[in-house]
Amino acid sequence: MSADACIVYFGLRFETADHEMEALESRTDPRIVAARDARLRHFWENFFVDGDRYLLFVGAQIAILGPENGLETQLTRAELETIMQETKVKLRAAGFQGEPKLYVQWYPDY
Repeated sequence: MSADACIVYFGLRFETADHEMEALESRTDPRIVAARDARLRHFWENFFVDGDRYLLFVGAQIAILGPENGLETQLTRAELETIMQETKVKLRAAGFQGEPKLYVQWYPDY
């Protein structure tokens, strides 16, 4: 059984294309390989609402919230600042471009 969830990530989010699906599924996508080598987390899934919308998150997984996951999470300001700083350093070292952000993404289960 699966259920709706909310993904909370600090890092980068990528819209993915159909031609990238095979590499994502086999975990050979260059972004996943770079994330793994840099000791970053990654998560990808179809966040569809009105059609397919595959997203890849790379960075620090803060929480996955929902009935089949955690129901809450909390961080002190110092913990969040540490996560943000360490993640920014790891992303740059891995060659990722772009400004990391805090993403709170709804994941519907249809």
